[in-house]
Amino acid sequence: MLLVNPTKKISGTVYAPPSKSYTHRAVICAGLSKGTSKIVQPLNSQDCISSLTSMEALGSKIDLKSDKWIIESEGILKVPKNVIDIGNSGTTLRILTSLVSQVKSNSNTKTSHNDKNDKKSIVILNGDNSIRKRPMGPLIDALSQLNIEVLSNDNKAPLVIKSSEIAGNTVKIRGDMSSQFISSLMMLLPFNSQDSKILIEGDLKSEPYLDITIDVLDKFGVNIKKENNNYLIDANQTYKATDYIVEGDYSSASYLIAMGVLLDSDITIKNLFKHSKQGDKEILSIVKRMGANLEVKEDEVIIKNSTNSKFKLKGIDIDVKNTPDLVPTIAVLGCFAEGTTTIYNGEHVRIKECDRLMACTKELTKMGAKIEEKPDGLIIKGLDLENGETLKGAELETYHDHRLIMAFTMAGMLAQGQTKIKGEEAVSISFPNFVDVIKSIGANIEIFN
Repeated sequence: MLLVNPTKKISGTVYAPPSKSYTHRAVICAGLSKGTSKIVQPLNSQDCISSLTSMEALGSKIDLKSDKWIIESEGILKVPKNVIDIGNSGTTLRILTSLVSQVKSNSNTKTSHNDKNDKKSIVILNGDNSIRKRPMGPLIDALSQLNIEVLSNDNKAPLVIKSSEIAGNTVKIRGDMSSQFISSLMMLLPFNSQDSKILIEGDLKSEPYLDITIDVLDKFGVNIKKENNNYLIDANQTYKATDYIVEGDYSSASYLIAMGVLLDSDITIKNLFKHSKQGDKEILSIVKRMGANLEVKEDEVIIKNSTNSKFKLKGIDIDVKNTPDLVPTIAVLGCFAEGTTTIYNGEHVRIKECDRLMACTKELTKMGAKIEEKPDGLIIKGLDLENGETLKGAELETYHDHRLIMAFTMAGMLAQGQTKIKGEEAVSISFPNFVDVIKSIGANIEIFN
């Protein structure tokens, strides 16, 4: 349990943790590349370790150093000896569901998938209780269009994937549930013997994550083009080993940025690239629109928010179509903004580690927040701070969701009285040293066992 006490001021210099999204993709691409790749400054988090150990199970050799992961691969995926346990990592599950269909038998005997007597290899992917609730139907349906068979119970893990050659050159998939499904297909289809096209049906959400996938694939020698709302992938491409430096993570940095905006502060957050492709870089624009003043440099963000010139935040309307991971951060910001903050276009926020719209409403209400849940978002009426209204300390559930833990910690730092946050260990999923980092700049918190 995390015990969070009111905090008046934060100051100092901190580094944003490396990007979880970039680390996942770089690790998996390295495992698909023939040769040795070095992933420099990776995020050493629970989720990213799931991708790392999964690639090791599929045949890669792993050497872990303090500041880099060295991944040696033959450029093929081998049939694992056991079920692959991906823990709580939805990214690992979704990307590997497509890729493990391309495993090669560990036997030296060459077989043909077209031979009726050929026994297909299988790979089983499983994870924790949360992962076994995550929907996989759209991806399973898309793979069936490519002659790839995935067996499941109600389209959820555990999944049994049969090895198959890719058949066909066009696949349709809905764009409004999870960009991870589309990223998974992007990473699979370079192995096709035909040029391929991914046709996006309906509204495309979380598109910046697809830009990240394309960016990482490009660094590993794979080319993908966008044409209108569709993606084109050339046939018979080969992943190429490379050294890859992981940039800082705007999703995790959003809590540091919001703390700086809400508290008396003088902080510098390093390792945030001004021209990053990350969608959650939008947090900078959001807090500026609400009334904050930030100094954004090439690779760092500086926030000075003194008692003499305190930012006066105003509620705004925020479309989270492309930034679903910012919702918990925005929800807390909205509590301390004058007027109403409306979060909309976020139906897909319900299928993250938990239903974040429900969780933010239920838990922040315990603290006295004026928050209303909508099918696609939240309506937050700001507290009357000038007349003494504020959040009150409470005991909060976090549903094993790392982003809720960090957002609720921020709320507790601004609340009256102590806030108790359950399950703090889940921050290891994306920001393992979160508690130490915010304590280093003045947060009045402690872990209670």
